[in-house]
Amino acid sequence: MSVRSRTTAWVASALTLGAVAVGCATETPDDAALEAVRTTRCPVAPPALKTGGADDRGSLEPLAANRLLLCGYSTQDLNERGATPRQALVTDQAVLQRLRTSLNRLGEPPSGPVNCPADTGGKVLEIFSDGHHAIELVQKLTGCQEVGNGHRDGRVGNSDVGTIVMGLLPTGFCREVWRATDCDQRASTP
Repeated sequence: MSVRSRTTAWVASALTLGAVAVGCATETPDDAALEAVRTTRCPVAPPALKTGGADDRGSLEPLAANRLLLCGYSTQDLNERGATPRQALVTDQAVLQRLRTSLNRLGEPPSGPVNCPADTGGKVLEIFSDGHHAIELVQKLTGCQEVGNGHRDGRVGNSDVGTIVMGLLPTGFCREVWRATDCDQRASTP
């Protein structure tokens, strides 16, 4: 066998092994998030994102996404198997830009002891996508209201982030989370 034939055979073998490895790739969280946005189907529970990482100075929403899938989970949803989260697909670029700007302006949560209202467990999974990539944020709606993407956390506090997000989800979700009757006035559509 000539050197040329051996080289060609080696390259062909390497390409074949590479193709097999790609074909056997497992689904990544980014793939699952992209599929959720594509199908507008929220996962049954929000992912457990690690908080605080090496990139704490970065943006909460770094993609400049062109769509957002919101998945709202009340305490009841999280406790009942098979409960369907409330959801909304947002494609309005002005709304996305307003939310992105508000998220990226959030300060860090306090590091010391803090007194917060009761945490009843309501959360929103925010999946931002540009069609090729996705970033997931989990926002706590009660207690010490914070939002994080696994690398950076932000304190929602008195910012407009909570109002924007709740204004995009069905009004009934607000009532489930806060057991409030004035949700129509509090959650105004941006």
